[in-house]
Amino acid sequence: MVQTIISEAMNSIFQVILFSLIPFVWWLITARRKESFFSWIGLKKPSKSFKSLLPYILVIFIICEALGLLLYNGLLKTDWNTAQYAGTGAAGIPCALIFSYIHTAFSEEILFRGFIQKRLQHVMSFKTAAVIQAVLFGAIHVVLSLNYITFAQGIVLLLYPMLTAILMAFINEKKADGSILPSWLIHGTLNTITQLINL
Repeated sequence: MVQTIISEAMNSIFQVILFSLIPFVWWLITARRKESFFSWIGLKKPSKSFKSLLPYILVIFIICEALGLLLYNGLLKTDWNTAQYAGTGAAGIPCALIFSYIHTAFSEEILFRGFIQKRLQHVMSFKTAAVIQAVLFGAIHVVLSLNYITFAQGIVLLLYPMLTAILMAFINEKKADGSILPSWLIHGTLNTITQLINL
C-alpha cells in the first residue's frame, strides 16, 4: 500500500502542476509585477477569520453533500461512477485523502475558481463569470464520463457540478476576499466523503 500512496502523491503533484501551468504562464505575462502568483490565484489566507466563514462553509457543504448523495446514489449510481479507491478498506484512507484534497479538489480549485473565475470577473460581472466557470466545470465532468453515461445522466452530471461551482465561487469571492481556501476545503471534503463511503 505504501507504493500506492507514493504513486497517488506523485500523480496528485503532477495534476496540480498540469492544472497550474496555464494560470502560471498567464500570470507571468500579465501580472508578474503586480502581485505574487499565489495571491493572484487566490491561494492566500482570507482576511476574515475561519470562525466567521464557518457558517457559510457549512451551509454550502450541506447543500452540496445532500444533493450529491441524492444524485449519486440515485440517478448516477452505476459501475463507472465508483470511488477511486473503492474496496480497499482502511488501508485506502491515505490515498483517498490525497486523491480528494490534492489530486482533484486542489488542482480544480486552482484552475476553475483561482484562474478562470478571477480572470473572467475582471472583464465581466461576478455572476456572469461564475456561470461561465460553472458551465466549464460541469462540462469537464461530462466529457470525462462521456462513454459511460446516458443523456439524462449527462444532464445531471453537468448541473450538479455547476451548482457547486457557483456556490464555491460565491464563498470565495463574496465572503473570503478572493481566497480559494474555503472552496478547497468544501470540495476536498465532498470528494473525501464519496471516497470513504466506498472504501
